[in-house]
Amino acid sequence: MKSKKFFRILAVGTILALLVMAVIPAIPALAAEDIELDPDEGEIGDKIEVTGDGFDDSSESETIFVYIYLSPDDADEGDDIDSDLDVYEKVKTKSTDEDGEFDTYFYVPTELDDGDDEEDVTGGTYYVYTAYDDDEILTKNEFTVIAAEIDLSPDEGFVGDEVDIDGVDFEGREDIEVTYDNDDIDIVSGDDATDSSGDFSLTIVIPESIAGEHTIEVTAGSSSTEVTFTVEPDITLSLEEVSPGDGVTVTGTGFGKNADVDIEFDGSSLTTTDTDSYGSFAINITIPSKGSGSYKIEAEDDDRNKASENINVASAVTLAQTTGNVGSQGNISGTGFTPNGSVNITYDGSPLTTATADSSGRFTTTFTVPGSTHGAHTIMASDGVNTANTTFNVESTPPPIPQPLSPEDAAKASSMATFEWKAVTDPSEPVTYSLQVAADRDFANIVVQKAGIEEASYTLTKDERLESTKKEEPYYWRIQAVDGADNESGWTAPGSFYVGFSFEFSGWVQYLLIGIGGIVLLLVGILVGRRLAYY
Repeated sequence: MKSKKFFRILAVGTILALLVMAVIPAIPALAAEDIELDPDEGEIGDKIEVTGDGFDDSSESETIFVYIYLSPDDADEGDDIDSDLDVYEKVKTKSTDEDGEFDTYFYVPTELDDGDDEEDVTGGTYYVYTAYDDDEILTKNEFTVIAAEIDLSPDEGFVGDEVDIDGVDFEGREDIEVTYDNDDIDIVSGDDATDSSGDFSLTIVIPESIAGEHTIEVTAGSSSTEVTFTVEPDITLSLEEVSPGDGVTVTGTGFGKNADVDIEFDGSSLTTTDTDSYGSFAINITIPSKGSGSYKIEAEDDDRNKASENINVASAVTLAQTTGNVGSQGNISGTGFTPNGSVNITYDGSPLTTATADSSGRFTTTFTVPGSTHGAHTIMASDGVNTANTTFNVESTPPPIPQPLSPEDAAKASSMATFEWKAVTDPSEPVTYSLQVAADRDFANIVVQKAGIEEASYTLTKDERLESTKKEEPYYWRIQAVDGADNESGWTAPGSFYVGFSFEFSGWVQYLLIGIGGIVLLLVGILVGRRLAYY
């Protein structure tokens, strides 16, 4: 009995198992939603194919819509589109067919503005989400946006700086256009078109522009992207080293638009100026009286844009007159010396005068031009720490040609002749004279030459006496004036004279003759005396 009951139960169980196995294959399995992207990367504007399956079936009575979103935010399946994504764009709405499948596409947008925040599409990783109208995320797929990218080096600097731009993933083999704040600018070097891969390297120069951020945009074909360059204020000086009183041009760029600019020297306000609409200015300043050293020139506008440069101030001396004659009075001034210090002034290295600088390092004094050759001479001022030079030029005008007086032309003169002429005057005193006596009119055979004669006459010395000559074979003489600056006049025209025969004795002969003469006189006296006594 028990065994029959067991077999009945076994049979029933077997039949039920077979029935279950027959029924289960007839019930369709619930498939999970899934999509495929083709391709799974692309540039802005590219068409992306989307294939979906496993979604709810649409029927004649009900259409099931699938919403496709693009977002940079990373969320999970089951999260909510509105709650868990800040930035997104609904790129497509598509209905499923009776099998829960669909085929559609979307174009990669330029911006995402359906969420709470808005954002431009750039290169990088994004996510494609699907959802029904309840906004629950059903699927999540990664998608890579391939966007043109550029890199600036540097990305901040001054007007006039060269900036290198490297670009990748642009449209290949296309001409490149570069704009700066929407204005075209030149490519100064590098590529002017992309290569086959859409890459390039080029260089631009930052144009005049105000301080702050500026947009540089690069376009090649349908590819375009932009970056920001920050302009900083800057000044340049026309001179690196100056002396007090010198003029310097300060040029500024990258300041505020139409802004007031204060120029300071060593922390003290010197002058003001205005920028133009590009934030640029140029102004001439005069270096104030300061001791030698390095000083800061700073420019700051009312937007607090500022820049500075250092300038070296050196000692300097100036002359009231840079040209004059020997013996004249000169005036010399100096700046940039040690305040209240003693200043030694030299003329071609020889002491000339001294001065004392005031509390600003300035001095003024007079001097007398010493005897010196015409031309340039160095005047130096030094306080032992600071030294400055200037040049004084001694005049180079020659004195007048003297007028000969005697001996007259063709006259007879003694062997130790006296020569006379009319004196001349000249601003560069003293005036001296040079005398030449020659045996020929061309002065090829000079027998007497004398320089530095201080008077307007000269008598030959015993050592210079001339030999007797015939009147037909005379001597010739001429005179020349020389002033205190060694300027020489022309020579006078040659004058002629001759020296007659004369007896001249010297030494023992002279004394012998004197003795004989004395004896003769004595004898004559005795003879005369005797005759007188006789009568």
